[in-house]
Amino acid sequence: MSLQSRKKAFNTLASRFECERPGPLIARHKIQPALFGRLQSATALYMSKCLGKNEFIQNETELIKRFDEDYEKIPNITPNGMIVPKRHTILEYNLLVQTFSMIIETLGIQDLISSWHIPLNVRIKYGEASEENLQRHHPTEHIHSDSWAGESSESVTTMLMIFGDVARNHISFYDPPDEFEEEWLGPRPTYLDGKIVADKYSKIDLIPEKGDLLVSDFAGLHASTRLPGAQTRVTIDTTFVLKKLDDHRTAESIHEWREGERAEPETLKNLGE
Repeated sequence: MSLQSRKKAFNTLASRFECERPGPLIARHKIQPALFGRLQSATALYMSKCLGKNEFIQNETELIKRFDEDYEKIPNITPNGMIVPKRHTILEYNLLVQTFSMIIETLGIQDLISSWHIPLNVRIKYGEASEENLQRHHPTEHIHSDSWAGESSESVTTMLMIFGDVARNHISFYDPPDEFEEEWLGPRPTYLDGKIVADKYSKIDLIPEKGDLLVSDFAGLHASTRLPGAQTRVTIDTTFVLKKLDDHRTAESIHEWREGERAEPETLKNLGE
């Protein structure tokens, strides 16, 4: 797929909703205030349940403080900061996904989506990166495309800024050069193996804000970024495969690393009903 084909398909996607365009393969949308408030409440409820106590901590500052203090005791946080849903958080997690789906519905893009990657990632990033995590194969602090970790290169990333210090602890995005080659998006053993590609990209002038929904084609790269004095932040991210305008295939190309991680748009939409 050429870079021009990607830009054409992404332009069609971004034309469906109100947004800013910091780059040709990225769109920045402000979530409706009422829906964003509902998403914050659903996220707080889910995170509260993950603390293992029967209390709802709706205050953002207090919730983040509790996670800062207890993160080593919370068993369902991965090294990359994903707060993974477990059996005892089913109801709260489904409510969160339902609210996310409501936000996607307001964009009017469902007919352009082939499938979603699941589960939806609620991600907490503390003010300092773990040195142990940085030695792993795919830490999000390295500039990367999620396709390097086996996701379909035909995908689009969605990221939502929810809580915390998103001004100093956020995601940076990078534009591909004109000589972009599709082979650059193949799976890689580690994100560092993609550095020779990442060095060809240019950083986009964008600092996300709370209430932002960022949508970015996989040909663009991104990385978790911390500025001096960064504190904890909470975001939500997942990806979907975008139907291409000239795509006549009957099935997506799915890497064996990611088999079983797809959901039809209607499945996501009806979760929690």
